Formats: sequence, C-alpha cells, structure tokens
Amino acid sequence: MRPFAEAARASGWGRRCRRRARPVARGPSRAARPPQRAASRDGGREIAARERPADQPGSRARHPLLSLASRLAGLPRRPSSGFMLHLFYSNRHETLADALLDDLAFASDGAGPWAAQQVIVPSAALRRRLELDLAKRHGVCANVRFSYLAQWLWAQIGEVLTVPAHSPFAPDRLVWRCYRLLSDHGAAPWRASPRLAAYLAAADAPMRHELAHRIATVFDHYLTYRPEWLAQWQDGESIFALEGAPRHGGEAARDDEAWQAALWRALLAELSDSGMPPAHRFLREARAFDPDVIARARAKWPDAVSVFALPTMPPLHIALLRELSRWIDVRIYALNPCREFWFDIVTAARAESLDAADRLDYQEVGHPLLAEWGRQTQAQLHMLHELTESAAASDASRYADNPAPTWLARVQNAILDLQPEAALGEPPAERGVEVHVCHSLARQLEVLHDRLLAWFDADPCLAPSDVLVAMPDLATAGPLIDAVFGTPAGADAARIPYRITGLPPSQANPVARVLLDWLALPERDVGAPELVEWLRADAVAARYGIDATALETVQTWLAASGARRGLAPDAAEPPNPAVPAPRHTFADALTRLFLGYAMPDGAAPVSTWLPIAGAEGGEAELLGRLARFTDDLDGFARRIARDLTPQGWGDVFADALARFFDSGPAVADALSGVRDALDAMLAAMAEGAAGAALPAAVVRAGLAAALDDPARGGVPWGGVTFSSLTSLRGLPYRIVCLIGMDDGVLPSLARADEFDLMAVFAKLGDRQRRDDERNLFLDLLLAARERLLIAYTGRSIRDNAPLPPAALVDELLDHLAAASAGPDAPPDAVDAARRAFVIEHPLQPFSAEYFAPGGALFTYDASRATLARLLAEGARAQARPFFAAPLPAEPEQPVAFADFERFWRHPARSLLRARLGIVLLDAQAELVDTEPFELDYAGSDALAERVLPLLIETADAAAFEHALRVADASPEVPGGATGAVRRDHALDALAQLAGNVRRALADGATRVPFAFDVAPAWPAAGDARWFGEHDAALAAAATREPLRLHGALARLTAAGQVIYRYARPGARDYLAAWLAHLVYCAIDPGGPRRTLWFGSGDTFEFAPVAAPLEQLAPLAALFRAGRRMPLAFFPRSAWALVSESESKAAGVWINDRVAGEADDASLALAWRGANPSLDEPFGALAHLVFDPLVEHLRRAS
Repeated sequence: MRPFAEAARASGWGRRCRRRARPVARGPSRAARPPQRAASRDGGREIAARERPADQPGSRARHPLLSLASRLAGLPRRPSSGFMLHLFYSNRHETLADALLDDLAFASDGAGPWAAQQVIVPSAALRRRLELDLAKRHGVCANVRFSYLAQWLWAQIGEVLTVPAHSPFAPDRLVWRCYRLLSDHGAAPWRASPRLAAYLAAADAPMRHELAHRIATVFDHYLTYRPEWLAQWQDGESIFALEGAPRHGGEAARDDEAWQAALWRALLAELSDSGMPPAHRFLREARAFDPDVIARARAKWPDAVSVFALPTMPPLHIALLRELSRWIDVRIYALNPCREFWFDIVTAARAESLDAADRLDYQEVGHPLLAEWGRQTQAQLHMLHELTESAAASDASRYADNPAPTWLARVQNAILDLQPEAALGEPPAERGVEVHVCHSLARQLEVLHDRLLAWFDADPCLAPSDVLVAMPDLATAGPLIDAVFGTPAGADAARIPYRITGLPPSQANPVARVLLDWLALPERDVGAPELVEWLRADAVAARYGIDATALETVQTWLAASGARRGLAPDAAEPPNPAVPAPRHTFADALTRLFLGYAMPDGAAPVSTWLPIAGAEGGEAELLGRLARFTDDLDGFARRIARDLTPQGWGDVFADALARFFDSGPAVADALSGVRDALDAMLAAMAEGAAGAALPAAVVRAGLAAALDDPARGGVPWGGVTFSSLTSLRGLPYRIVCLIGMDDGVLPSLARADEFDLMAVFAKLGDRQRRDDERNLFLDLLLAARERLLIAYTGRSIRDNAPLPPAALVDELLDHLAAASAGPDAPPDAVDAARRAFVIEHPLQPFSAEYFAPGGALFTYDASRATLARLLAEGARAQARPFFAAPLPAEPEQPVAFADFERFWRHPARSLLRARLGIVLLDAQAELVDTEPFELDYAGSDALAERVLPLLIETADAAAFEHALRVADASPEVPGGATGAVRRDHALDALAQLAGNVRRALADGATRVPFAFDVAPAWPAAGDARWFGEHDAALAAAATREPLRLHGALARLTAAGQVIYRYARPGARDYLAAWLAHLVYCAIDPGGPRRTLWFGSGDTFEFAPVAAPLEQLAPLAALFRAGRRMPLAFFPRSAWALVSESESKAAGVWINDRVAGEADDASLALAWRGANPSLDEPFGALAHLVFDPLVEHLRRAS
C-alpha cells in the first residue's frame, strides 16, 4: 500500500507529523474495524490527554460526555447483553439506503407483518426519499414509523421515567419560561449581572422575548453538548471548577456564567422534581432501574431502531443510544466520505501552525477539502468510533468510487481514497464542475434554465427529478424562479417541470402570512395597499365574497373616497378640539361611500363628510361586505391591543380563524398548517407562561417560530427541485446546482451569541455554525453524481466591476486549478486552469455573445435571438410597421365635433380607439398609504369640479361658505393645519377664476347646437408628404365628399364664446379652444366671433376669423386621412415649436427628467416600425395647424 505521506509530498500539500509519522493503509478494513485502529493508538492518545487539556485544539482525548455517561451510569465498558450497536458506513446514500431496506426487510420477516419498524431521520426530505425507496422495492411503504432523534429518545425515556409528552427543555417550550422569568421585575439572582440587568431595564417585551429565545437555544446546546456544566450549576458550582475546564475565563465570561447558572437553577426547579433533566437522570440511573420497570418498558420499546444518515448527533444523544442499546438493537447508518482512517488529518496550513506552536503530535496532512470542510463529519465519526469502544458493537462498511470521467468524480474519489487527484491517473476529459458568473440572481436562473435544457437535450435518460437546485435565500428567489421557469418563452417543449419546496410557512402559507401581518396591527396602522393585498388572499376573499373583479371596484372606491391609512379613530380617546379629526381612514372613506349611495349626486356635505358616488344598485352588497371586513379587522386590532394570557390568545385565534378565513378545500391545507402551529405554540405558552400577559408582538414572534419549524423542510418530488441549501442535505442527485453563491453566503457572517459560553470554550464535537456550513458545502459537492453547477453574482450590474464568490466557492476553484494544472505548474498555468472552470455571462440574455459561432455561450430561447438580431440591425428602424397600409375608408356619415376635437388633441390615440378599438388606459392609480400633504393634479381637478360651479353661480357669502364646507369635506384635501393652508390657496384661485367666468356670463349664456358641412381641401406639403407614398390615394378619398360636423357650443354670450378650466393653458387647451372658435365663427358670422378662455392665473382670447370654413377645410381632410393612417402631428411638441423654438420642441419630445411626448404608449404603438421623429412633415403640420391659431391669439383684456 502506498503511504499517504508520499502522495502528500508528491502533491505539494505539505508534510505530515515528523514525530510519529505512520503509514495510512487503504482499503475498507480501516473503516470496517475502527476499534482495532483505535487500540493501536491508545498509548499516543493517553499521552496526549495527560499533556494537554481536553479542550485544546488537536487533542484526541475521549469526548467528555461519553466519559460522563459512563461515570453516571457506573457501567462496564461492554455490558453483556444480546442487544448491541450496529454501525454501517458508506460514502453513498444509495448504499446506505439499500442496507437499511435490507435490514428492515429482514427484521420484518422475523418480527411479523404487524410490528412497526422504527427509523430515525434527520429531515423530511430523507423521510420522503426512504418512503419512495420502500414503496419502489415492496410496492408500498407501510408500518414504518419515521421520527426525529430527540423526540424519539424523549419517548423512550418516558417509558421508564415520568416525563411530559413533550420535552419542556426543547427551545420552543423553554423560551416561554425564560421569557416569564426575565420579565419578573423582582430581585431575581440573574439580575445581579450588571450587563443583563442593564439590558432588561431598557428592553421592551419583544426584546425580552428575543433574548429568551436565544437563551433557550443556548441552554439546549448545553444540554446536549455540555451536560457536565449543567451538573455543576445544579450543584451550585462553577464550570471553572471542573477538571480539565478552561483555565482562563475573562470577566465577561464569568459574569455570563453566573447569571446563566442562576437562571438554569430556577428553570430546573420548575421542570424537574429530581433536580436533573430526565436524559441526564436516565444516564445516571440506567443501571439501577427496577427490573419490573424495564420489563414494562421493553414491552413498549421497539426491538430495534435504525438511525439513518444524521449529519450530526450531539454527544448526549450518542450516550443515550449507547445505553438504550442494552435493550434495543441500535443500527446507525452513517455517511463517511473517506474509506481511510482520516480522523487525524488537518490542512497543511494547520499542520504548520501546530508545529510552530510545538503542538504537532499525531496529526497528518490530508486532502485539503476534506480536512478543511469535513471537520463536523470528522468529529461525528470520531465520536461514533468512541461509541464502539464503550458498548457491544459491530460495524461494517461498503464504499464505491465515482466512475464518471470528470473532475467532479476525480475530486470525490480523491476524498474517498485520501489521495491527491494527481495520484489517481490521467486527468479526466470533462470538467463536471462549472462556475457561472452573472450580473444578478435573475440572470443566474436564466443561465440555469438554458443549461438544464442543454443537458436534457443531450441525455434522454436525464429526468427533471434528477436535478436539485439549492440556494441560500429561497424566499427571495421564489418569484424569480416562477418568472424564469414558470413562463418560458417559445414552445411548450422548453417548459421544465419544477417545484419550490421548503419555503418558510410564515412566507409561503397565505393564511399564516396574513395572520402574522394582523398581529402587527397594535404597532402600526393599516395602509390601503395592505388592506387590498389581504383581500387578495383566497381564504379571506372567499370568506367575504370579494373576488378579483369586485376587488378592482373596491380599489376604485377606496381611491375616490380618499382611504389612505388607519382603520378607524380610537373610540377610547376623548375628542380633543385642538386636534383635527382623523381623515383618510377606512372608516372615514366608508362613511363617504355610504353617504354617496344613500344621497343624490351633488349632495351637500354631512358633518365633515362629502358624499362620494361609488356604489350603485346591487353594488351596495359589495360595499357592505367591505365594511364588514374592515369592522372585523378593527375589532381584532382592538382586541389584541391588550396583553392577553395564553388562554385569552387561544380564544382570539379561534375566533379569528373562524371569522376571517374560509374553510373550503382550496385553503384547507393552509388553514390546517396554521392550526397545527397555533396548537403547538399555545400549548408551549400555557406550559411555560400560563399566567403571564403576553403582548401581540411577542405572540407574533412565537407564531412565526412555530410555523417555521425546521422539521417542515422541503421534500424531493418528480420535477426539478428548488430548495434551501439545508433542506435536501445528503440526498444524491445526478446534477446539483448551487445558485446565489455570492460573497458572504458560505460560510455566513453570522456569529454566536456573545453570552454563549460554548463559543468561548469550544470542544471537539461542538456544532459550530461555520464548520456546519463548510460541511454542508462538502455534502452538496459529494451528493452530485455527474455534474455540479455553481452560479453567483460576480459582476456589478451597475459598472460591471468584478465581485468575489462565496469563500468556499473560491476555495473549490483554487483546489481545482491547482489539481488540474499539476503540482509544479507556474502561476499563469494555474490561473488558466482556474478560468477553464469559470463561464462569464453578459449582462443581457439577448447579448450577441450567445449567438457567436463556436462560442461557449448559448441559449434555447429563440426570442432572444430575435432581439439580438434586431439590436444588431437597429431594432426600431427594422420593426414591423403597425400600419403598413391605410385602413379602409370609413362610411360617409356625420362626425361629432367632440370626435373631431378629440382627434386633433391626440391623433394617434383617436386612430387606435375609433378604428381598431384599442384603448391603452393608464395604469390603475396605485393606492397609497401616506396621508396627503399637497393637492396633486388629480385632487385639484376633482376639487374644482365640485367647487367651481358653486362659486360661479353666485358671489354671496353663503355660496362661498358652502364651497368652503365642500372643500373641507372633500377627501382630496389634506387634514390639519397643512390642509387648511392648501384649501385656502386653492379656494382663492378658484374664487378668482369663478369671478372672471361669472362676469363674462353676467348677461346670460346659451347652449347652441349646430350642424354644417365642411368641404375638405388637401393642404400642400411642399417637398414633404403627409403620409408618404399613400398621399395621393388618401387625398382623393378625403376630399371626395363634404364632412358634416355636428354638436353644440355650451356657453355663447352677447360678448362671445366662454370656455374655462382650472389649469394653466397647454397645447391641447389652445387647440381645443381654437377648433371651438372656428365652429363659432362659422355658425354665427354676424355675432361678435370672440372666444374667451379662462384658466388658473392665465386668460386668452381669439379674434374673429374671416373665413373659418377655409381654416377647417385642411383640418377636415387630414382628419379623414388620419383616421386611416398615423398623422405626424404631435400637439405638445408642435406647440413648443411654433410658440418657442426647435430646441424647446426637442425637449418636449424627449426628456430625461420627465416623460416626453415620444414616450406616449398610443403614439409608440401607432408609429411602431415607422420611427416617429420631429423631422418633416412634422414641422409643416405644426405650422399648418398652429400658425392661424397664433395669428388670432390675443391676451384677454
């Protein structure tokens, strides 16, 4: 056998221990017989234990908990019993699963068909996979009971000791006792800590609950990893007095230990009559149990239990399994990535560090990835080997190489054989590992979609269920996954079946999400957008009978009635005359809507509410349902505003679930999940804080934790599975994809709590977060059978600057580069080898790089090729014209003047609407949740529409007072002093406008209908053509018959025509007034022929036109032609050109600060493919329309 040291030297990894160098033999025998291996090293271990404290790095002393368990139980190392421990090792999940299924089948044959087999799993994902494997082998999965290790152990202990159904030491239950004790303002001993006392003095209830949750988690770790500490605290001693304990503890650590010890003793006094946790008591009294108790327990205990593929097992659980193996066959199936004895390997850097500190003893330099990333598994397997030394045990193993000709397989096999990659033969032909550098998470998913399609295309045997996609932040990625995989462009063949599994229920469950939002109501008001979103939830919508169509109506009502924020004023607070009444609440808005339904249009205000017309006829029922929902929600908010006992909270939740949520089959699962979480939380609250009054914020945090129980993680299914990084840990897939592996993800930047003494005094076997995350990455690397795809945001989306990947991805790339380049490769060759594993992607998925011949980039989305081609050729110029030819001529019939005016105000919009029925409505105004402080344009128009007719009608004080009341009650006006200022300013401007209009109408006004013919005349365009090559045909059709205009002029007086609007005049105001003026001059040639336009702060008039029909003739011809093809007349830009300059017109057409006229949706659609611009004939049209207008325009006197 080739010594590993020689291979290590050949690979340049460094040297192994110089003092006690030993060859490491290959083959399964080393893992198959760990006790022999351990026995050959006893002397070295004993010497190391005597020379160094057990907690120093590098020490291989026996784990303290296993020693403690032996001391407590007083048992011989190998109890004589027919039952024993069985350990089975493999590097592949499939091998472990086959061994488990074989053992379960053998046990079932011996025990009979009715005996349930006990299997302990680490996650819901592994449970589902084993259920599927059992069903595949036997046709059905039946009579197998899956459970989790801690719960199973608690249940077995409960057969010999009196314990509650659920462990009160579990963090989700211990947190409530900790919270109650921390909320005690008495002279509790833990308040003697200055730091803790200062924190509690400043902390509110949510902060105390957060601290209680962290303490409960730390105590749970102490229970399973530091039972000797708890035994010391129980006896009133310090952990610093323990043999082998840390010799140095800072003042902060000693202070933290003092208050934690006091709090633990208080908890233990409530939870254990014996003054000891049941698990520790079981270990101590295992030898002394009454035989009758054991006999009764064995009648309920299973004959055997299988512990399958747990990535970590705390020492306490291992000790309990060892003791239970005296009566129960315990079979442990453990994943071991290496067939060699690798429990002493370290990285080369670690070996050098130990050597420099003169602490290098028996450590060996091993595979760098295994040594650096596998520390958690290393400690776990080390403890399992110690377990075989202290109990009757047998072990076996079965390992398998990965035969694939890829670098992925080469790395896996090198880890398996504890060899450098160079020692395993010729370099493989394929990478098997590819790292994609993208600009965003969305681009990573787009790249993934194309890669999967390519793999499915290349391998017909590859199924979607063979692919795992894991990511660190599944909740954030969820909508992007649906966008990329749920709506693929192109043919149905591009659709990949997928499922997102393992989302936190607090975010994925719609009922839970809504309920958690409502529990925050005591802390904040409800915004209008939030209320509408709650009504979108299926369970709520079905309960109140508000479907999607009705919800659109509700949104319109809420916007019109001024609903912004807040359910209703607090009735408990007495009215204060100095404080204005709340405005823009839902109660305020609903009152306006109910008044608008009950009263006629234009009704006067009632108290401070102006009736708002909304619901009509049968819509009153919808208004009532909306009011019932807001009333119910307001009642719920008032009810939870008080602190309640657990029983009170149970009543609140029972009522809320029945009142707000439908219980139909469509939402049954979501409702059931919330009920289960509520039951668990309320039971824990009643057990730990039965008499305590708990605020809603604390209950909300507790419910979120109950919903997001890690045991509810994701499960595999029949398509591509998207999950969190941890949900499907350990499960093998042909392809494993890691998305979102950005800098700071693995290992994460999270740190242990500052009072966590385990973080200060770490020991072998502790579950450290950073080690756990490194081991997680190793597990994912080993789970990939054929390919490993990694993607990260490696380029800034702003400036394309390079960004680093996660540290572990960087380490993997460094290792692959060094291994593929060879041990003596120069730096340039190593860099080139690294780049071979990396694929850089452009910012856009339709970049031309994806379509370059012979390039490494590709895409399956044909639409991207179209976009790339259009961009290369000039997309807008080459786009297919929307109007390739004129539309058919309209039938000769009279034209309403309103349609004629509408056309010239916006020719493109009129063409699309009148001839094609295309109406591009503006997006529905978004509801806002902030109270108004200004009168916006829409609010000003609405206020003017209500108030201006009142002020025009009469100038007396009563009319102004009435207008003031209407303005005060209008929902658009802000409240308070700010609202009064805005109101007064608007009323002053409206009063001035009304005065001008009233004087102009003082002698009375009449409405005059009209109908007359206009003989269309085609205007000369000079060198340009109005419609290009279609000019001649359109001109002939447009001028063939007269155009008959009909309509009515609203206000004609003895002095002329009067038009007004509460605004400053713009291009369309001038144009509309000019067209009305031409009609007026045409129908009343003997009248004053004067048109006056009144606005906000500006007034103008038009002088008499001698030949109005001649002015209308070209407009009539272009109107007919413009109803068949787009006319290059853009009113705002045209007015700027005629009234100011070309540069002003260009600024109106395209503007970087505000939306330009070129951004208009109707204009863009009508002119698609024709590239509209301000080139001719635009200028000629502008002058044709506006030059006569300007000639007759006068400043009004």
